Amino acid sequence: MYFFNKLKATFLVSVLALAVVSCKDDPTVDKPDENIVSNKKYGIGVRVEAAGQSYNYILPVENLMKEGVVSPVGYGIDVTGKIDPTYGIQNGHDIYVSEATAIKKYSIASGDVKELDNVVIDYSQTYSSFMAKTAFMNNTLNVLSYASYYDPTTETRNRRVFIIDTAKMILKADNPVQFPVPLIKDPNNPEQYLDKSSISVTPTSFGISKGKLFVGYKNNKQTDIAYVLIADYPSLTNQKVASVSGYGTVSGSRYQTRSSFFDEEGNFYFTTMADSKFYTLLRIKAGTTAVDPDYIFDLSNYQVYEEGYGGTNQDDQHTYIKEGKALIGGYVFDIRNKKLVKNLNDSGYGKVQTTSGDGIHVDGANIYVFVKSADSKYYVVRYNLDTNEVKRGLEIGGGINYAMGIVQY
Repeated sequence: MYFFNKLKATFLVSVLALAVVSCKDDPTVDKPDENIVSNKKYGIGVRVEAAGQSYNYILPVENLMKEGVVSPVGYGIDVTGKIDPTYGIQNGHDIYVSEATAIKKYSIASGDVKELDNVVIDYSQTYSSFMAKTAFMNNTLNVLSYASYYDPTTETRNRRVFIIDTAKMILKADNPVQFPVPLIKDPNNPEQYLDKSSISVTPTSFGISKGKLFVGYKNNKQTDIAYVLIADYPSLTNQKVASVSGYGTVSGSRYQTRSSFFDEEGNFYFTTMADSKFYTLLRIKAGTTAVDPDYIFDLSNYQVYEEGYGGTNQDDQHTYIKEGKALIGGYVFDIRNKKLVKNLNDSGYGKVQTTSGDGIHVDGANIYVFVKSADSKYYVVRYNLDTNEVKRGLEIGGGINYAMGIVQY
């Protein structure tokens, strides 16, 4: 998504030439097999920048914890200008992106990028199929559209939710979520109120669990109210809004960041961020439509905030692990008992890097993250929840600028 510019440049050949030579001289650098994906279990998404251009690669690997170096040079699957692997990933190798008025399904399982199918979205609003937020549920891709429009009849700002059957690639449903626009006084004229049509709404989290859809959102005029829209799924009926003040707005951005998660019981957890950039974790209990007044986890003592792309939006990568443990920023918390379990930034390997979409990989008690060392090297690091141990795995070479995420084939 926003991490990549889908631009091509012949300059890349000359820029990477030196890297190719250095990699060939390095015996620790893994080389691709004849069939690049046939015996691989994981794919590592990376970005390389050169002369103002961005290039995207997926690096297929068998073992994330193997010692050595993998690099996009002569090894990765080049997906530049074709797809963005952070849009929506299903089963590890099926990737969904929006292009013009279509949502396309690609596969990288064969070692190349192949378009499998597509579905055309018939909707008049510009960028209607732009995939602002995605969630998979029972073999369906659920897309919250980027475009919005103000409806003066309902005084709501509306976005579409497209429900797509990923096996048949057909549109099963297309319904709106309606974000009520509040009445806000004009700060320059307290006797007047702002025109509601001038107030924008930004969804920052999106999830589905136990027959309910949740969308955390904020508007561009209020800085101390957090909103969550809740609706029946898949009908999107009975839309209600939970709100809470005193903790800032919901955190995250309009892109494929993760600012919320569910636990095993279906409780919805989301973070807010105050002007001071301090975070608070809040909860909506399963089966309810209000913010739980008895659950407030103050995270102001932890450096959770990360500046996002272009310095305008913060990136969140909140990931639920299991048994009440969750990763928020570079920290593993016991969210039920509101206490820190492990600071992964103190592992001695480097600072945990935020990723978009489904970039964090969870496998049972193991959670895999990226770290960037003091000398700007990128590594895969595994944290085991049962043993509370952190171990370093593969190094990602080739002069990458960003590690996007890990998928499992």
